[in-house]
Amino acid sequence: MLESMNTYELTIVMPDPTTSKDSAGAGGEEVARIIKVVTDFAKKTKGEVNKQESWGAKHLAYPIRKLAVAQYEHFVITLEPAQQVVLDKMLRMDENILRYMFVRV
Repeated sequence: MLESMNTYELTIVMPDPTTSKDSAGAGGEEVARIIKVVTDFAKKTKGEVNKQESWGAKHLAYPIRKLAVAQYEHFVITLEPAQQVVLDKMLRMDENILRYMFVRV
């Protein structure tokens, strides 16, 4: 069965590598690893990363895991709906991601 491809906006919030004092916090290499996970997943599943932006460190409206500042990464990706569910589960399992949100465009 051939499924159509949908475009999604994905925003990921991770601990800021410059202010994170916790050893489990995302360092610069963790941010790069998460970006690589998303882009490699899109390529592997015949999807496409249309745009990737680093929004940088921003103050959070409320503390998450006792952190007041977090690193934001934003993607516009094209995936099959079934593959979006798989990527959603992968991101949910990653301990270095504070929050993430998929929005179908």
